[in-house]
Amino acid sequence: MIKKIQQDFSYYSHEFKDNYRKGVHRLRTILASRAQAQAFVSNAGGTAVVLGYEPDTPDKNAQELYALLAASPYIDDAVQTFLGSIYEAGTESQDAMYSDSARCLEILHDPVMARAAGAGAVSAGKWIAALAGQSCDLYRDMNAVAASDIAMTAVAASETAMTAVVSNATALNAVVTSQVALNAVAASETAMAAVIGNATALNVVATSQAAMNAVAVSETAMAAIIANTAAFNTVVTSQVAMNAVASSYVAVAAVYESAVAVEAVKANETALATLTGATSAVMGKAAAKLAGLNPADYADMDAIASSSTAMAAIIGNSTALNAVVSSSTAMAAIEKSQVAKDAIAASDMATAKYAVGAAGLTPADYANMAAVASSQTAMTAIIANSTALNAVVSSSAAMSAVAASQTAMAAVASSQTAMAAIIGNSTALNAVVSSSTAMAAIAASSTALSAIAASTTALDAIYAKKKRMSGASASLSGKFIILQISNDNAFDTSQYGYATLSDGSKPKWDSYKDKYAYFKQYKKIATYMKNDTDRDDWIDYFQC
Repeated sequence: MIKKIQQDFSYYSHEFKDNYRKGVHRLRTILASRAQAQAFVSNAGGTAVVLGYEPDTPDKNAQELYALLAASPYIDDAVQTFLGSIYEAGTESQDAMYSDSARCLEILHDPVMARAAGAGAVSAGKWIAALAGQSCDLYRDMNAVAASDIAMTAVAASETAMTAVVSNATALNAVVTSQVALNAVAASETAMAAVIGNATALNVVATSQAAMNAVAVSETAMAAIIANTAAFNTVVTSQVAMNAVASSYVAVAAVYESAVAVEAVKANETALATLTGATSAVMGKAAAKLAGLNPADYADMDAIASSSTAMAAIIGNSTALNAVVSSSTAMAAIEKSQVAKDAIAASDMATAKYAVGAAGLTPADYANMAAVASSQTAMTAIIANSTALNAVVSSSAAMSAVAASQTAMAAVASSQTAMAAIIGNSTALNAVVSSSTAMAAIAASSTALSAIAASTTALDAIYAKKKRMSGASASLSGKFIILQISNDNAFDTSQYGYATLSDGSKPKWDSYKDKYAYFKQYKKIATYMKNDTDRDDWIDYFQC
């Protein structure tokens, strides 16, 4: 004989499934009437039709019927009836249903029963509390569990409980709307692993401001997110998530500590702008943390920039330095502080990273000024940015690298802007005129020669390193800047003194013997020089 539950199942299957569209309307009508709804959710066969379908094989209206019942105020009674038809020992009450830990695990491992148990706020709360080793009768529903420090600490530490949480919308929603619950989850490696392992849960967290705020202030949570490429990409592509990251010095520091994370952010223009636009307070504390200092000791980047101790620590730590010079806010603070600029100028690595950061390049790509100077891309970008260029020409360490590099000096010598900056800075100018590599580049550039010829300051620097060719008919071949010619040194290309310039010309010097006059007039390198026939004749020159 067919049991009543089977008869009821068959009856409601026909009611709801013979015509899929009408079946949905029938259930909606039933749920609109308290009496009809209560009668329906007390019917094991009827609830089995709606709650018992296989998740992987729904028919045309299974999901819609389920959603209607799940959204109704009768869902917990329906779940109790459905599960009570399977577990007779739990029919007395929901506390009785979930008091057996073995039963709770069995429910968890069955997709149909797990979906049902997680559908109602009461059933989900008692079930998940039990899975976490708590007494289910202590908690009215999932909201009570989420609001309890004790319960959520246990839930977050339990792999099985967290599996239930991330698999059920009711439980997950209760967690992401409770600060207590969020704090517990963010502080737990187990809980974060469960969230990261479930794409739906991860997306819910990444798009929730409250959830991401909790994640962003937790070192545990940020470490878990960053360690998982897919999870971090979810964060990077969420403006909500990136806003939370950029608002927390813990999160900002965590991102900069990971080269992989930095690259992921760089690949997303919006995310990069959000990260590098972090406030002064966030960047100051993040920089302090990265440099091994106490974030509590520094209110913001202004405090960092004005502290020689902090700047020394940051400059001594490439990760901290990369973070600072990648941030527009941090760079602005440094620009306002002479303490910070002096500290950077004294360091080859710091100047390199500061300059490329100011120029819009990636500081982490350049270890020091030698790397910068050897890169045509970097030098071009630096020369085009006044802040970056000023940082380089103001640093003796940086200028030593530039002056020693053919690549760097070729870029400098071909730029009026760069030549003006170097001539305007005694440190930079001295580095250039003291370097044979640098002066060879100068000698090969009409732009550079014209800049020097137009500057008494530059000519004075060269003059300080002059040599003198003296004596009757003395001559030299090479590359020279002619600085001064003795008054009685007669010009005649056939028998007396003259100079051959780089273009092959041998212009008269009669009117250009005074200090710097010849070079100012012709602005070219001499390749050959000869005195006239008197022994007291001389030419002062700089050998390039």
